[in-house]
Amino acid sequence: MVISGFMLITVKGKTDAVIEQLQKLPGVEVHHIEQEVKVVLTLEADSVDESYRIGEAFKEIDGIVSICLAYTNFEDDEAMQHQAVIQQ
Repeated sequence: MVISGFMLITVKGKTDAVIEQLQKLPGVEVHHIEQEVKVVLTLEADSVDESYRIGEAFKEIDGIVSICLAYTNFEDDEAMQHQAVIQQ
């Protein structure tokens, strides 16, 4: 499981429409809206690749001005565990 936290900045007046589109994406959960334009959300996916594909879909949503990845936790992702073994 890969869990990532994001903060998005939206165009004022389009935040509700942005959230509606975000909630259609698998694994996306909106947690907080600040100052009518800042959206805090998490994205849960089974792998890093899946997380990346879903996150890339954010770019296609009209009304998003900026996307900021705040954190990613991928301890359980098999690809990352394999990478850690290779680097040792």
